Amino acid sequence: MDPFDDSRAFTVFLLRFVAVFALFCAALPGPVAAQDLAGRAQALQADQLIVNGARISLFGIDAPDPDQDRQCTLGTQNFGCYSNARRQLQILLDEGPVACIDSGKRNYVNFPYMTCTIAGKDIGEAMVRTGNALAFLPQSNKYADAEKAAKADKVGIWQTGIRFKIPWEWRNENDRPIFGP
Repeated sequence: MDPFDDSRAFTVFLLRFVAVFALFCAALPGPVAAQDLAGRAQALQADQLIVNGARISLFGIDAPDPDQDRQCTLGTQNFGCYSNARRQLQILLDEGPVACIDSGKRNYVNFPYMTCTIAGKDIGEAMVRTGNALAFLPQSNKYADAEKAAKADKVGIWQTGIRFKIPWEWRNENDRPIFGP
């Protein structure tokens, strides 16, 4: 068997693979450009939303992930930290159109981190203040005072008897990116 024929076949295969891969990559949407957004929004997760088709993460907060829902308990009962937080976010979003300002930062799947408001009310602060999200300290201490107030008032996940894991610590323990979607 002639090694030249094998290397030529491999080269042809490799070139075809690279061409197909390049076409596939060209069809993927590019990174979201840094821009502000405004409009009606829907909750994607408990700390992520969709505005005008763009997926964004709320800057400075972290809410329980969907996989954490069964691990959040009140005594022996499931409390549903994620479900409650996502529902609270949707209730806020139903109040009207949002205005979001891009922080210039991205999560690991390239969603922009933004600060969003509804009629001047900061959505991230409202989520933390009601105990449905935490101040995302690895990113910012912007909402640390709101979290202290929620703890003092024992609301949301800070109610007496609720057991949960800090979302970014839970992701780290489960080999997921801390700045995950």
